[in-house]
Amino acid sequence: MRCMDATKVGGVCREARASVWDRAVSCLVLALAALVVMPIAVPRVAVADEEPQRESSLGDYKVKDRSKVYYGNARLFKKPAVIDCDRVYRQIPEYKKILEKGLTDRDAKYHLLMKKASQRFAEAVKQMARDMDHDLVACKSAIEKAREGAKDLPDRTDEVIRNIS
Repeated sequence: MRCMDATKVGGVCREARASVWDRAVSCLVLALAALVVMPIAVPRVAVADEEPQRESSLGDYKVKDRSKVYYGNARLFKKPAVIDCDRVYRQIPEYKKILEKGLTDRDAKYHLLMKKASQRFAEAVKQMARDMDHDLVACKSAIEKAREGAKDLPDRTDEVIRNIS
C-alpha cells in the first residue's frame, strides 16, 4: 500500500494502522463470541474431582463410600463382594512388622513397609476378584443393599488372605 507523506503518522500509513486496528477488534469480538457460544454448543465432560461423592448404584446394591472400593468400578458392577480390610492387613507380613515395632507415619521405615503392604493387599484382592469372577471388591462398610429383596453380599476375606504371598 502506498501512502503520501502527509498521511504517514509515526512512520505508518493511516490506512495500514486502521486495518490493523480493525483486525484486532474483529479478533476480540470473535474470541468473546466463542466464549459465549462454546459452553452452550459443546457438551460438558464430567471430571471426577468436580463431582461430589454421591451414592452410586446398579441393581441390588449401592456403594456408599467409593474410597473403600479396592477393585472395580463403583458405578458399574454386577457381582460385588466384600472383605474385612483390617483382618486382611493384619495378615500381611510388612504390616505385622509395623505393628510389632510400633512405627508411626513419622518413621521412614513405616512408609517403606506400608507401601509393600499396600501392594500385597491390592494384588491379593485383584487375584481373588479374578479367580471368583467379582467385578467389585470393597470394604464391608462401603456397600449396602439398595432394596429389600437383595441377597447378602459374599464375604471373601478368607480368600484374599489365602492369596497373600
